[in-house]
Amino acid sequence: MAFDGLSEKLSAAFKRLRSKGKLSESDVKEAMREVRLALLEADVNYKVAKDFTQKVTERAVGSEVMESLTPAQMVIKIVNEELTELMGGTNARLNFPSKPPLVLMMCGLQGSGKTTHSAKLGRLLKSQGHRPLLVASDLAAIQQLEVVGNKAGVPVFQMGTENPVKIAQAAVAHAKDHGNDVVILDTAGRLHIDEDLMTELKNIKNKVEPQEILLVVDAMTGQDAVNV
Repeated sequence: MAFDGLSEKLSAAFKRLRSKGKLSESDVKEAMREVRLALLEADVNYKVAKDFTQKVTERAVGSEVMESLTPAQMVIKIVNEELTELMGGTNARLNFPSKPPLVLMMCGLQGSGKTTHSAKLGRLLKSQGHRPLLVASDLAAIQQLEVVGNKAGVPVFQMGTENPVKIAQAAVAHAKDHGNDVVILDTAGRLHIDEDLMTELKNIKNKVEPQEILLVVDAMTGQDAVNV
């Protein structure tokens, strides 16, 4: 996994910092050079990696760190804070409406783990006291969703090869009638982005007005996640 390699390289850079009782500006810059290389090897965009290490360096060479009794720990703390900020800064939660159900659209390319993740999300929400409904609006993954849905203990709504937009609409109506407070739409995946898929997704979005649209991306995707 790309993140496993990144974790190992960051740990190695920090280990060298910890071995020094006091840090110099050159120590920090050398560590940040290793951090930047680790990020680039993990397929992080060059500008993102450069801006990130520049921010960390600017904070790390300040007097607060240089005069600290544990300078290496201070640098690690700064890296952690900046990585958290880079990933959004806060832990985003699902936006539950005042009037259920919450409609979730799961999007992603074929093979990204979208269908499996839909079931996992359903199982998590069920464990939190919700009544989720999985919806097979990806016509190529109906059987797969039924299998993983059954394992997760979450009901699956399907209408065979009916139009996915109609399936989504019928599923929301079914959820309202049967007390399901979360509807998880497993939408169609493709090997690459194409106009038919995007039109289908837009039509589903316009008809059922989901409160949340989640993009499932394989951890090995790297920079191409931006294009997806």
